[in-house]
Amino acid sequence: MDPRLRNLDFAFNPRSIAFIGATESMRKWGFLILNNLLTGGYRGEVFPVNPGRESVLGIKAYPRVRDIPGEIDLAVFTVPSHQVMDALQDCMEKRVKAALVITAGFKELGERGEAMEKELVRKAREAGMVLIGPNCQGICCPANDLYPWMPILFHPPRGRIGYVSQSGNILNMLIGHAVTAGLGVSKAVSSGNEADLRTVDYYSYLGEDPETEVIVSYIEGLQDGRDFVSRAREVTRRKPIVVLKGGRTASGISAARSHTGAMAVSEELFEAACRQAGVVVTRSIEECGLTAAAFVNRPLPRGKRVGIVTGGGGLGVIASDFCTEIGLEVATLSSRTLEKLERMLPDWWVPGNPVDLVAGLDFSVIKPVIETLMTSGEVDAVMFLWIGAPRLKNARIKGERGMDLTGVWKTMDQYFLEHIGELYELMHQLQVPLYIATSLRLEKSGGDDSDGCPPLVFDSVESACRAVSAMADYRRFRDTAT
Repeated sequence: MDPRLRNLDFAFNPRSIAFIGATESMRKWGFLILNNLLTGGYRGEVFPVNPGRESVLGIKAYPRVRDIPGEIDLAVFTVPSHQVMDALQDCMEKRVKAALVITAGFKELGERGEAMEKELVRKAREAGMVLIGPNCQGICCPANDLYPWMPILFHPPRGRIGYVSQSGNILNMLIGHAVTAGLGVSKAVSSGNEADLRTVDYYSYLGEDPETEVIVSYIEGLQDGRDFVSRAREVTRRKPIVVLKGGRTASGISAARSHTGAMAVSEELFEAACRQAGVVVTRSIEECGLTAAAFVNRPLPRGKRVGIVTGGGGLGVIASDFCTEIGLEVATLSSRTLEKLERMLPDWWVPGNPVDLVAGLDFSVIKPVIETLMTSGEVDAVMFLWIGAPRLKNARIKGERGMDLTGVWKTMDQYFLEHIGELYELMHQLQVPLYIATSLRLEKSGGDDSDGCPPLVFDSVESACRAVSAMADYRRFRDTAT
C-alpha cells in the first residue's frame, strides 16, 4: 500500500479534530456535520474554528486553525469553496495529517472549479496531507464513535462492512440495508469528487483493514481503468468488493458529470474491468447493500449447485425459476439422499429438490433436513424459505366470530428467531453456506461486531438467489486468481 495512504489512519482514528466553519446556524452544514460528530459520542478533542464566535455549541472556538494549541490530526472543512484554500494553508503550517473537505463548488462546476481543485490537491500533497473529497458528505468509524458526516443524524453501529461512495445519499441508503439486517460498519467514506484519493485508494486501505470483511462501493466514473483492475484485483484476492455503478446510460453519465465531475466510462467496459478484477457488480441500491451483507460471517459456496428447502410449494417454484434464470443449478438429489429425507417427512411428501416441507414448521425436522442436504456432497449452498406473512400494524378483528391469532403469530415469529441461530451454527460447522429468506419483518439491531452474530436473513427469494450467485462467482474468481 502507498505509504501516503497511512495518513488515512489520522482521518479514521483522529485524536483531535479542527472543525473549520463550525456554526450554530441549524441550516448550515457547519452545524449539521458538527452536531453529528458531537452527538455520536466522539471521545477526542474537537476545536471549532470560526473567527466570529468565542464558542460553538458550548465548545471554545478559535479564529484560525493555527491558533489552536497542540497537534491536530484531522481538519474538517465546511466553509465556502473560496475560503478553503486559505484555511488549508493554516493546516499546512499546523502539520495537519488529514483533510476532509465537505465543501462543494469545485470540479463539478466546470473549469474554474477544476483549477481550484487541482491547486487544493497540489498544496495538500506538498504538505504530505491526505485529502478526502471535496464535495462529499464525510466519513465515519463507529469503533471510535467518529461521525463527522451527513446532514441527517445518523450513527450506524460497529460492524464488518467498509463503504466507499461518491454519493453521500447513496452511502446512507447502502448502510441502511446493513443496519436493517442487524449488521454494521467498519469504516465509511463519501469520496465526492475524488480530487486526491480515488475509490481504488480506499480499496487498498480497507483491503488491509482488519476490521473490514467486505467492501461496498458506489462509483460514478473511473480515471484509470487499468489501475482500477490492478489494484482492485489485489484486494479481491483477500476480500470481496461489491460495486454499484452510476452513469450506465447517456443520461446517467451526464448526471454523474454534473454531480461529481466523474469521467464517463461505458457500462460494457466497466463490467469487463470488474470481471477481470473479481469485483461483484450489482444494479440497484438494494441489491448492492444486501449482496454485500451476504458475505458477512458466511462461508463461500464451492459451486453453483443449490438445495432449496421451503415451507410452501410455490416458493420453491419461484426459487427454482429464478436460480435457473441467473445461472445457478437446482441440484439433482441422489436416491440415497432422497431416501434419508423421506424418513423425516410426511407420507404425502413428493421427493425432489426443492424439498417441500408441505407447510411443516417444526425445527426438529427442518434442521436435520438442512443437515442432510449439507452433508450430501450434492449441493454447494442451501436456501431455506420460511413461510411468512406481513403483520399489519393496524390489523383488527372485524367480525364477532372466529379467534384473534395475533398472539399465535407473534409466538411463531419468536420461535423462528430462536432457532435460526442453530441453523447458522450448523452452517459454520459444515462450511456449506445457508441463505434464509422470509417475508417476516424481523427487528435486529446492535451491529455485527460480536463473533456470534447470525448472518443476514433475506426478505425475498430473489435477493437470496442473487447473493448465492454473487458469492459463487467470487469463490470461482478466488480459486482461479493468480
